[in-house]
Amino acid sequence: MKITSADLAAAVALPSLVSAAALTADIQYAGHAAVVEFATAVLAGKLSFVSFARKWPQPLSWGAAAAAAAFTQAGITGAAGGAPAVYAWLVSVLGAGAARAVYRHSVRHDQIKVEQAAVQLQSTLIGQQTALIRQQMAHHKLIVMTAPEPDQAGPDLTGRTVEETKLRNVIHELFTAELPGCTVERTRTGWTAVLDLPVNLDRARLRSAWLKVANGMGVAGEFVLEDGALTNQLVARFIDGDPLTAVVPYQRTATGARFTEPVLLGVDRFLNPVWLDLAYNHTLVAGSSKFGKSTLVRSIVVQLADRPDVVLYGMDLKPGAPELTPMAPILQDVAQTPEQAHALLDWLKEELTERGEILATAGDQEWDPEKHGRPAIWVIEDELAELVRQGDDGPWKKNPASKKQESLLALMRFAGMHFLSATQQPSRKVFGGTTDARGNYANRLSTRMNDRDHRRFIFGTTAGWEPGDLDQPGKFLLQSPVHQFPQPYKGMWLTGSEFTAEVARIGATTVRAPVGKRLILPAAGASNQDRVRNALAKYGNCTRRELEQATGLGEKQVLDAARALRPEVERCDDTQTWRIVPSAAWETQAVAT
Repeated sequence: MKITSADLAAAVALPSLVSAAALTADIQYAGHAAVVEFATAVLAGKLSFVSFARKWPQPLSWGAAAAAAAFTQAGITGAAGGAPAVYAWLVSVLGAGAARAVYRHSVRHDQIKVEQAAVQLQSTLIGQQTALIRQQMAHHKLIVMTAPEPDQAGPDLTGRTVEETKLRNVIHELFTAELPGCTVERTRTGWTAVLDLPVNLDRARLRSAWLKVANGMGVAGEFVLEDGALTNQLVARFIDGDPLTAVVPYQRTATGARFTEPVLLGVDRFLNPVWLDLAYNHTLVAGSSKFGKSTLVRSIVVQLADRPDVVLYGMDLKPGAPELTPMAPILQDVAQTPEQAHALLDWLKEELTERGEILATAGDQEWDPEKHGRPAIWVIEDELAELVRQGDDGPWKKNPASKKQESLLALMRFAGMHFLSATQQPSRKVFGGTTDARGNYANRLSTRMNDRDHRRFIFGTTAGWEPGDLDQPGKFLLQSPVHQFPQPYKGMWLTGSEFTAEVARIGATTVRAPVGKRLILPAAGASNQDRVRNALAKYGNCTRRELEQATGLGEKQVLDAARALRPEVERCDDTQTWRIVPSAAWETQAVAT
């Protein structure tokens, strides 16, 4: 420790100030000042003693001791004067110097301790870091020594699922390409994989070689490939087994839907619902017997009949109309003979002309029941081939029914008038001389066809459309403006009791066309009176013109026959119609049926 000039100055200055103050006080107050100084020195000394004894704060203890020494010096300087005063001053200087030296030594000692502690702490940290590095080196050496050497270098082809791993490995093996992305998700019918393709593998190449990919995966099922949202994506949908083996229960669609809304047919191979737009399109349903064609037609018919802006007519030339008779409560009328079929086709042509005039007046191109006042029309034909067989020969040879129908098929869609035609025997003659149905029917459905040659009359010659490959009743192929790729579907199974219940429910609210605006079909009968009686029994009140249409008789013949049937038949002057007297109506109704 080195004593500096500052330390010497501080040791001399403080006693000198105290002595000067004491001398000044003695000159001013004589002996009183010395008494006060001694008394103060005693009190300060006592305070210092008590503070040290009771371990009070050290600044107080040492401060009191310093004050006692200073006031003692002041008392001696002021009271004794002369040599004692010099002696007291000298003692004070030495004491102050000693205190300064002790203080400097203590501070330096503490500083040395702090420096030593810092050095020790730094040394400890360096030792810990060195130990950590040694442990890391030992751990790395252990990993290197225990890790097995890889068999061969290559990309990581492990996926998150078994299917993803197989896809990555097969594609890498076949194309030497690693998929940058592959997402596999489970579905109700199998799983779906979205493949992100690398730059050295395009979609067309992978599509063309997908059979090899499927064989390499070794899974029993079917793949359906689709383009992904991005140009480098391919979606592979795997179908496990045949989901279409299960029965699809009938599902009633929304009551009150408009005629432009699609109808529900069934489900696809992924068990998603299949909808078909019928508005402004003719629809053909083909298929051999016992494979679900009739059930498919029935499910379509009940959905159409449940719409308030739709009316239905029927044409079934088989004896007794076995397919359409159960639908009678929801049909406006059913043509069951060649005469009635021609009458229905002629009425459709007249209706088409009237609707064309209404559209021309309104400046519109398509029929809207809400705007133009008349409902959309569907004509349900059960066996199209029978119309050709029975309606083209005999008295209609010069104006065959098939030509009338072909003309209507080409013209009446814009007027909200449609055909829903079913056939078991599609042929060139059935479709008006064309090689297939595509020119007239935008929607084509087919259940299984036992004769494979019939496919070309339904779907044309494009490969893949093979209704003969359908292996179960209820399965069908569908071709429409929306459905352009061949794939099987499963139709809803509408049981007999469900169909009867739906017909009864809808038939209770089916509105019949008003008198003078309805279709009147020719009534059978041996005599003119029988024809008039049967017509009134079927249609109720009829105008004279409607009786002429129903009987095929002239005005005078109708009036004579009606008058001859009095009192069984009477004329209502209020409505200007003929009717059967209510008391005899039940007898006539029984005869007509």
